[in-house]
Amino acid sequence: MPSYPYISGQGAVAQTFEQLRKSVPSKIDADYLRRFNIAPANETYIITILRFLGIIEEDGNRIDGQSDYLYSNADGFQSGLEGAMRTSYSRLFDEMSDALQAEREDLVHWFRTADKTSELVGKRQASTFRTLAALAGNGDLPVRTNTSKKPSASSDGPAKRTSKRSASKQEVTPPAPTPSEVVNVGSPDKPRSGQEVGLTVRIEVNLPPGGDGETYDAIFASIKKHLMS
Repeated sequence: MPSYPYISGQGAVAQTFEQLRKSVPSKIDADYLRRFNIAPANETYIITILRFLGIIEEDGNRIDGQSDYLYSNADGFQSGLEGAMRTSYSRLFDEMSDALQAEREDLVHWFRTADKTSELVGKRQASTFRTLAALAGNGDLPVRTNTSKKPSASSDGPAKRTSKRSASKQEVTPPAPTPSEVVNVGSPDKPRSGQEVGLTVRIEVNLPPGGDGETYDAIFASIKKHLMS
């Protein structure tokens, strides 16, 4: 089992100390962390870190005199946490005096060598140390993302589907003229825009029943004379 603590999500470390600075209970256990939704399903990793720093005992009870800096102002908190780190990580500070400002790769190499851990665990140990160092005023804290909060819908609401079909254009066919209608088949007038407009005339001829050939010839001759000349 690794000697130095670690956790995958470093935001949980910052969230833990943020909550503890508001109020330090007499006992810090998994139930306490769940009440504030801190490190869901990873509470034991946070508890291990707090034990390692000497804030709580094995059973989770607060160690009097070891967490007074949590009640202090920003400067007192940072100096107190750094002191706890120097005590807990004494071997690291003995072998790497500038550990608080060390590069992540150098810390990963040290933890892997000292603890005989895998590359993944070594990276998490280094990240946890750097997060504690940032809380102590050395470096920048990692960006926290709240993954447990469900994204709320925008005030405008979800985009509405344009499901309504646009009204289709209907082609209107004019009724066929009857023989009684007067049809002007002259040249169409040109509109003012200069565009020509075509005109189609449909003529229906009702032939009388029982007519002979001479009757039909007379009808078509009349059409040709009056409409097609």
